Amino acid sequence: MLFDAHAHIGSITDSAFIATASTAEMESASCYIYKALGIIPEGTERELDKLERAAKCGWHIGEIGLDKRFPDIPGQEAIFRASLQIAKRYGRIAVIHTVRAYGRTLDILKEEGVDKFIMHGFTGSYETALEAIRLGGMISLSPRAEAAKSFDKLIALPFLIETDMKAGKEEMDVLSSWNERLSKRTGIDIGERSWKMLREVL
Repeated sequence: MLFDAHAHIGSITDSAFIATASTAEMESASCYIYKALGIIPEGTERELDKLERAAKCGWHIGEIGLDKRFPDIPGQEAIFRASLQIAKRYGRIAVIHTVRAYGRTLDILKEEGVDKFIMHGFTGSYETALEAIRLGGMISLSPRAEAAKSFDKLIALPFLIETDMKAGKEEMDVLSSWNERLSKRTGIDIGERSWKMLREVL
């Protein structure tokens, strides 16, 4: 089975984990089986109540995280910590969005004691990936990961596959092609392994 570990609102599907960047997308995302509600890059404290309500109803939490392309990193950190605590309190997956802040993100995950998370769209170092996995998390690779310096080492690790695209035919075509390339490189049915890893925590 091909399952997209990180996609966005598009066609209705049960073959993708849909993540949002805003609580304003809650109604649109509610029709999906596998879904997460998030607030990035600059969420507000008012939105935390929505995250908590969603978590109570079985939603996972994300995208949440740190993005250094945007100002107010201390504010982002405060919202990130509060969002992680909601995910932890309800036993939900935290879907992590990180741009140029992998080290700080890992520090916060350790400090908050969160061990159920996915670092989506991962393009960081092999050492960072190992640390994330050691903490109990998973990394997810999209086709953009091929440009990462660490790519050859990353694909030797257990990982999820994703597109980071809107759910639909184009998304599944990209996922199929990505799975084929990775499976050929590794000699493993990556799509099957990815789905097996993910369904254990969804």
